[in-house]
Amino acid sequence: MRLLAAIVCVVVLSGVARAADPITIPFKVIEDGFKKAECTNDDLKDEERTEVEDLGGGLRLVEIYCWRAAYQSGSIFFVVDPKAPEKARLVRFNVWSTKAKKLTPAYSLSNPGYNAETKVLGMAHKGRGVGDCGEIGQWKWNGTDFVLTGYWDKPNCDGKEFDEGRRWQVYPPRR
Repeated sequence: MRLLAAIVCVVVLSGVARAADPITIPFKVIEDGFKKAECTNDDLKDEERTEVEDLGGGLRLVEIYCWRAAYQSGSIFFVVDPKAPEKARLVRFNVWSTKAKKLTPAYSLSNPGYNAETKVLGMAHKGRGVGDCGEIGQWKWNGTDFVLTGYWDKPNCDGKEFDEGRRWQVYPPRR
């Protein structure tokens, strides 16, 4: 089933990318990305979750739907040079691990959003549907990678609002 999803993903990606610049990431590259990110997307029907954005310098950011839960979803991202799509690179993000109390690598982001003007990619993972707990992260494109600029974590689901306030900031460490 995952193989079928990856094939559909290549077809969908090709169709979406034609609207901007033709980009066809080879099947094997996408399949490897799905495995590495442990995607559970076996039914890629949500075409609007595949997007192509400009990173500058001739590179494109390709977002591909990876998983879905009751009230949120996640995506993986590839940095692609349209002249060499076979070299598309799965983006690795540093995220805060509350359990380990340190930054750890991740390949998928919850409810992501990219601002092409500022080159900032953000995510917000809800700990539960009302959004009173979870994680928020922001990464800035530096021309080569996405660098973590801020991370907020609220592990306690207590009914109180969770936002990017200093109170929940875990990265950079508060002083």
